[in-house]
Amino acid sequence: MDIGLNDNIELINGLTRLTFNLEPNASIIIDPNVLNHMDGRLILEPTVFSKGGISAGLKRSIAGESIINEQITNKTNDKLKISLSSQLLGVINKLEILPNQIWRFTPSSFIACTSNILVSGNIDIFSNFKAYLAGQNILYTEVSTIDGKPGKIWISSHGILEKHEIEMGMNTQKLLINDGAFLGMLSEDMGKKINYWDRFVSVRSANGFFKGLLTKKSFLMNIEDKKRNAENNTKCIIYTQSLNIRNLQNYVQSITQSNNTGFSFFGGSNYNKLQKYESKLINL
Repeated sequence: MDIGLNDNIELINGLTRLTFNLEPNASIIIDPNVLNHMDGRLILEPTVFSKGGISAGLKRSIAGESIINEQITNKTNDKLKISLSSQLLGVINKLEILPNQIWRFTPSSFIACTSNILVSGNIDIFSNFKAYLAGQNILYTEVSTIDGKPGKIWISSHGILEKHEIEMGMNTQKLLINDGAFLGMLSEDMGKKINYWDRFVSVRSANGFFKGLLTKKSFLMNIEDKKRNAENNTKCIIYTQSLNIRNLQNYVQSITQSNNTGFSFFGGSNYNKLQKYESKLINL
C-alpha cells in the first residue's frame, strides 16, 4: 500500500524530517499537526477513516490524537512533494503493520500512515492501569490494517528511539522500562492468538519495593513471561524513547505557574519582567 509514496527520512542538523514524493494517484494520511509544507497542487481532505466509522475517530481523540486527520492525494501527472516533522524533538521511524496485528503507541507519536491503516484509540483503562502504575500512559493510540494487506506507519519518539525484541517462553528475558520511556509495542497478534499486552506486561520494582522508594524505581513497566510457558516461545517487540514527556510537561507547567503567580525565588515572573522591559523600550 506504500507504492508511489517515495518516502525518505532525513537527518538535518540533528533533526529528523520525513518527506514524500507522491506519484500520480498516490495518497498518504497524516496527523494535522505535522505538516511543514507541500506542493500547492496536492489535494488535502479531512478524514475520520470512514471504513472504521466515527467511533475510531472518537477513541483516537480520547486517547490524545486528533479526531480528524488529513488525507493528501496527488491527482496530477507529476511527482509532488510533502514535508513532515514530529511534534517533539526526536527520531522518526517507519514500521510495517502486518494483517491481524494490533499495535499501540503513546499519544502524539503518530505522524502518517498508508491508506489501509486504521488509527484508533485504546481506552481500556482497566487493562492499561498496570502501565499507568509504572508511570506510563493509561490511554494509547492503536493501529491495525483494514484490508488484510500489510500497511506502513510512521511514528516519532521523544528523544532517541530504540527497538527491543524480547524472548518469551521457557527462556524468557526481562525488560524494565522507566516511567515515560515506553513508546509502543506489538500488543496483539490475532493470527497467532497471542495478546502480548495481557500476557507479558506487568509492574515490578528494580530491586525491591522499599529500595525503589529511595530511587523512585518502586514501580517500573516489566516485560517478561512470568509463566515461562513453552507455548509462548515468541518475541515481544517493544519500542522505547530516551526522554520522559512528563518531565517536559512538569517543566512547562512550573513556568506557567510561576508566570501566573508572579512569584519566584529569583526575582519574580519572567512575563512581568518582559512587560517592564517592553515599557522601558517604548519610552526611549
